[in-house]
Amino acid sequence: MATDQNHTPATAVRHLVVFAITLTSLLLYLDRNCIAFLTRFIEEDLQLTDSQMAWVLGGFFWTYAIAQVPCGWLTDRLGGRVTMTWFVLLWSLFTALTGLTGGLVPLFLLRLGFGLAQAGAYPTSAAMIGKWMPLSSRGIANSVVAFGGRVGGAVASVLTAYLLMLLVPTWRGVMLIYGAAGLFVAALFWWVARNRPDEHSGCNAAEIARIEAGARRTDPYGKARTFPWREVLASRSLWLDNIAEFGTNVGWVFLVTWLPRYLQEAHEVPVELRGWLTGLPLVAGWFGMLGGGWLTDRLTPILGLRWGRALPMSVSRFIAMGAFLACLLPLSPWGVTAAFAVVAFATDLGIGALWAFKQDVGGRHVGSILGWGNMWGNFGAAVSPVLLNSMVGESKHWDGAFLACAGAFLIAGLAAIGIDARIPVVPEETEDAARGEDGVEE
Repeated sequence: MATDQNHTPATAVRHLVVFAITLTSLLLYLDRNCIAFLTRFIEEDLQLTDSQMAWVLGGFFWTYAIAQVPCGWLTDRLGGRVTMTWFVLLWSLFTALTGLTGGLVPLFLLRLGFGLAQAGAYPTSAAMIGKWMPLSSRGIANSVVAFGGRVGGAVASVLTAYLLMLLVPTWRGVMLIYGAAGLFVAALFWWVARNRPDEHSGCNAAEIARIEAGARRTDPYGKARTFPWREVLASRSLWLDNIAEFGTNVGWVFLVTWLPRYLQEAHEVPVELRGWLTGLPLVAGWFGMLGGGWLTDRLTPILGLRWGRALPMSVSRFIAMGAFLACLLPLSPWGVTAAFAVVAFATDLGIGALWAFKQDVGGRHVGSILGWGNMWGNFGAAVSPVLLNSMVGESKHWDGAFLACAGAFLIAGLAAIGIDARIPVVPEETEDAARGEDGVEE
């Protein structure tokens, strides 16, 4: 156990904070993915077409994308404790209100609001991990938090199916239950988390020293005043990251939007089994998520920061591409589920490195810069449901959708090769000039 100069054992508050962040991530995807399973029930109740529902599903990603940078900046400015608490409360409210909606227009508007409220979750998570975890453990911490999201996403299908069968008779009741769960998560997060270690009464000097070990001088605790537009727009690595995130989400979002529909239309899978087959690929993603954090933390000391981050991001996208191409073969429902499981595993294998890259280069702007990348990724997610639905059309032939997803992952993998985590977005001298002599921003 790490100790300070007085040999006082280091506390472990950072792990409790990571747990609280992970719980918000679990709820994030539970609330987000449940609507994909409920698509057919909502369409029948509200008399919507597939095309209208595609716009509803895609609408979430537009506001989710656009609000990434403002929400990330808000976290960098106000701190993660208050912003995350409000984000959870707001998206839970929109989740519950969705269960009370009566038509296409209010449903679409609620999904837009839901996207706005959820936009700050991952920028805030990344910013807090950047302050609460040492450089040597950021990859695995990022993976644990993102793992929570994948658990929520996988559980959403199965839990929603059983809630419909055993507890509530309609999709509306399911949304109300999920909305109410957010009150508990928001309260727990507020109680556990603080903006940074030196604000937490349970965190001693030895733990603070351990967290700061290996950190760059551009990993300050000071609050950011403005978003570094000039430096961000000039960063080659960030633009390559944007392309990689856009392509990744075009392909991956198939798993959380159209997979239930595909299993129903192409294979006539019954509702209970469909819940399991929809969730299983995301379960496979759990192992990729945890393994990816470990992988980037192990590769970085061996290959250096450049390839320790870029290699997991790139190779994982090529593997996902191959899995989508395998879906062109005449596979059984279990066979295509196995292929989708490889897609989920490979996608998540690169997430730890993706987040760690933002923390490596972001300095005091980690929340904003992760939001910048997430914005472009979710533009891809917003395009995906409409694009894939147009390729399937009335023919109910899915090969075009699979080819589009494979192509998107190819582009993502090629872009990720060029990402360099050694180069801060805002150089040290720029950060230092923005601070006073005591290291606090003026």
